[in-house]
Amino acid sequence: MKLHRTLWFVLAMFWQSQSLAAIEMTTATNLEETAKTAQVKNIPIALLISFKGLNSTRDLKEEAIFPNLLSGQFDDAAIFQEIQVNTEGKTIDFYGEALPNSEYQTLFNVSHLPVLIFVDTSGNHLTSPLIAGNYEFYGHYLKQKLNQALDALNNPMHLE
Repeated sequence: MKLHRTLWFVLAMFWQSQSLAAIEMTTATNLEETAKTAQVKNIPIALLISFKGLNSTRDLKEEAIFPNLLSGQFDDAAIFQEIQVNTEGKTIDFYGEALPNSEYQTLFNVSHLPVLIFVDTSGNHLTSPLIAGNYEFYGHYLKQKLNQALDALNNPMHLE
């Protein structure tokens, strides 16, 4: 019986680690189109400004962001996307201009990476950024920032 429980626990932990590792946050490619969707729904855009290959980026995503997104409580509260500022390529900004990914860290005036920012349909900050911290409380701070962003948009939705 004890071996059965241990085996079940190991399999459950393996499945959880595989499911979190298999998740990828949507990469931002066209913020102008994202903004149109956000405007129709009157919700903020949550952009993870990150650095590909950085351990803190991987840890933040796997230990804090993905588990919170998997909970489903944030499903209709924001559009979550990621811009990796050290990758080649361009992302269309809020005004239809293609900018190199490397410019978004300066554009959004962020000095710490990774960071989650909350912007409106013009790319203006709605709240202060959510910097990686204690992963145990990340969901609480994420709710708090999303509620502030929703308030700034005069959206009556409130996350409990």
